[in-house]
Amino acid sequence: MIWEELELLKKQYLATGLSEAIDYEKFSMMSIVYHSTKIEGCSLTESDMKVLLENGVTAKGKPLTDHIMVKDHYAAFLFLKEIAKQKQKISIELLQQVAGLVMKHTGGVVNTMSGTFDTSLGDFRKAQVYVDRKYFPDFSKVDALLITLIDNVNQRLDNVSDNEILKLSADLHYNLVNIHPFGDGNGRTSRLMMNYIQLYHQEPFIKIFTEDRADYIDALNKTEELEDISIFRDFICRQQIKFYKAEIKKFKRKDKGFSLLF
Repeated sequence: MIWEELELLKKQYLATGLSEAIDYEKFSMMSIVYHSTKIEGCSLTESDMKVLLENGVTAKGKPLTDHIMVKDHYAAFLFLKEIAKQKQKISIELLQQVAGLVMKHTGGVVNTMSGTFDTSLGDFRKAQVYVDRKYFPDFSKVDALLITLIDNVNQRLDNVSDNEILKLSADLHYNLVNIHPFGDGNGRTSRLMMNYIQLYHQEPFIKIFTEDRADYIDALNKTEELEDISIFRDFICRQQIKFYKAEIKKFKRKDKGFSLLF
């Protein structure tokens, strides 16, 4: 069973002590930002992104918007890291703050028949949204859906067992991205809020690998089609297993030692 495999690998991962290594958390956050923005079509490589975030140097020949997207995403992640230390519960205000940070320098005012909203401020959309093969809920239902979601998550937040935290994170992600409350940045915001649950409980981050984008979208669609949240939970579980295996392999590689080369 994949959930049993997850628990076994998590113990092995924690036993490596990787999380205590200098700058490990920073580079883990950068890697998550890379994969999350890449899913949205960002052209920067992981090396480009690290040079940008550490040294402020842009990648030659690549769009300025992509650089700004990465910087905004990372700033939103750092914001959530600090908020998690305060053990702040989920709220509409928090969701809007995060969405606003994600879109801070790439968003802007959108005028629709139903009104005006600003994606750079985390305003809720005032228009119908169609993506791929589905319509998201009517904008008039966003507030009520979010209130129900937030109540459910907050009731579970301080009462969830260790082996159920990942499921709570997946549930928040799935439901938030399908409410699609914002004009843009919903995927990035949902992936960040998923990791907010992890930060809140001081659990390892969840990375959705960009090479698994098709499986990710398929899991979201099948979960809705079959009305079975276990589909998306299992997808997130498999992504975490993939992450643990990669990190454990990386750790074991160091035991081979280093040889001087001349």
